[in-house]
Amino acid sequence: MKAHPPKMDDQDFDITPMIDVVFLLIVFFMVVAAEITQKIEVELPEADKSIVPEELGRRMEVSINEAGDVYVGMIPVDMSELGDRVRIGNSEIVGFKVFVRADSRVPHKFVNDVMKTCAENGVLDVIFATFQQK
Repeated sequence: MKAHPPKMDDQDFDITPMIDVVFLLIVFFMVVAAEITQKIEVELPEADKSIVPEELGRRMEVSINEAGDVYVGMIPVDMSELGDRVRIGNSEIVGFKVFVRADSRVPHKFVNDVMKTCAENGVLDVIFATFQQK
């Protein structure tokens, strides 16, 4: 006596949940990629002895554009707000450091104000973004 395979009653594989998950992943990666690449536009100065730091993960990024406007990430701040952010970061993160991206055309007074604000709030480890001269 031969065994017959069981009959399938038009069972379909529903791929709708898989399409939903793939769509959500695409949206997630688009948002993350857009956020990572956004930076304040500055023309970095050139330096013949520039060194790439080993890690930037624990550094707060401060940008100073040509007009002297100061930003933490993409958020414009004044010196008192920068001081508050530096103080909070320094109290909450061990080894807190600051990474300054200053436009090469900005007067040094603005860079000095940022350095002074960092020092007054306990952060002495400040590095500057530069292009290496060729």
